[in-house]
Amino acid sequence: MSLLEKAKEKLEEPAKDNFIKKKVEDSIYEAFLAKKLVEEGLIRNACGKAFQAWKELLSALLYLKKDEILKLLKDERQKEWFLKKGVYAPSSRLSPLSKLLEEVGISEISPWTDKALRIHAYQYQGPDPEGLWGGPVDKEDALKDMEMLLRKWKEYVKEYFESYLDDDLKEVLERSIK
Repeated sequence: MSLLEKAKEKLEEPAKDNFIKKKVEDSIYEAFLAKKLVEEGLIRNACGKAFQAWKELLSALLYLKKDEILKLLKDERQKEWFLKKGVYAPSSRLSPLSKLLEEVGISEISPWTDKALRIHAYQYQGPDPEGLWGGPVDKEDALKDMEMLLRKWKEYVKEYFESYLDDDLKEVLERSIK
């Protein structure tokens, strides 16, 4: 790889601290919006915001752990995909990306990602009273799932990203989830 190619690659790669801080900020504000939508009785929309909060959290975690994850990936194509797309946590790849996070020490993230995907499906498809696709049976069920997910989300934010939070973000974090 030429020096020019290396320089170009570095320019395309987001700066670590800025990328993580931005993802954590976005995650916190999405969770805060989810709370506000619940207060308005808009549960399906709130589920969408909670899902976005989780997705942004995963993106921050993937970037935080990217060096460890790259060591797990077997070929250059996988590594290239991870660096260009994987760190952005595409919705269609959240399950396998969560498994990678577990392999590098982020405990219990996969089942919580499954719950996030469950409320994401609820946002689009609505309730599943017959259990056809395994989603929440009604809005109360969806609300419970969302509240549980956001409590766990808050734990992860505090555990891994507290040093990235200024006083304003800490206040929004505390107000978003009790």
